[in-house]
Amino acid sequence: KQWYHAEYGQILNNVQELLVPSIKSWWSRRSSKKYQGKGGDKEQIAIAMSTPWEADNDLAEQESLFPEYLEMVIQYGFATMFVVAFPIAPLFALMNNIVEIRLDAKKYTELLKRPIPINCMSIGIWYTILDYMASIAIVTNAFVIAFTSDFISQVLWKYNHENTLSQYVAGHLSNYTGPNLNGTEGDETCMYWDYRDEEGRATAWWWKLKAVQFIFVVVFEHFVFTVVRCIDLLIPDVPEKLESLLHLEDSFAREMMKEVIEVDLEQLEDMRQRIEVKRKQRNKYA
Repeated sequence: KQWYHAEYGQILNNVQELLVPSIKSWWSRRSSKKYQGKGGDKEQIAIAMSTPWEADNDLAEQESLFPEYLEMVIQYGFATMFVVAFPIAPLFALMNNIVEIRLDAKKYTELLKRPIPINCMSIGIWYTILDYMASIAIVTNAFVIAFTSDFISQVLWKYNHENTLSQYVAGHLSNYTGPNLNGTEGDETCMYWDYRDEEGRATAWWWKLKAVQFIFVVVFEHFVFTVVRCIDLLIPDVPEKLESLLHLEDSFAREMMKEVIEVDLEQLEDMRQRIEVKRKQRNKYA
């Protein structure tokens, strides 16, 4: 249900991302001085007769990329933190991103002004946020498996009952004895899913199960963290081929700078010699 609301929100957000810039660009063109007094086909004719950069100048202003990053981070959180509860969540996220990447392409190329390019080496703080969210997702999924499913309790029951689930349901039901609810005399006994004795106190099985669940959480998250770090060490951030090309480009740049410096030094030396010759000539006729 939670992912359903998230996907419904993504669909509405995609419609909003395409509709709002269209309205803003239309209003920006209508507010432009060269389109005042024109309407209908005249406006389209004026747009067609103008140069591309003039037409782009009348589009809506480019906004910050913060909402785009925030949208992806929230989607990443839904797809990773609750993937155990809804395993096909990454598939829905992929389908949504395939559609959204085309909508964003239309928005940024046709409906908004071209942004001013800014040189940057990475996505900045967003990488750290995604890294922390991945670590939190590992712990979250471990708790979901341990405490919201019957996986641990079934494994523990098999371990204590000769690898069988015989009497599993009956062994997890507690008894409560009280007066009849229909008003007749006598007591009535009902059964409910819990691990308590007749006095309402937690049984030894409850404590044992909770201990095993916490042990599973610790073991699971340590195992996954270890696998993730090993993969991080085995797969370099920069491919070997690309790294060699970067080194080659850097060596070319160094050689070119060296040649430029040598040429400048030769020119300076030649200029110094000419100045010295002129100085001697001036002293000779002085």
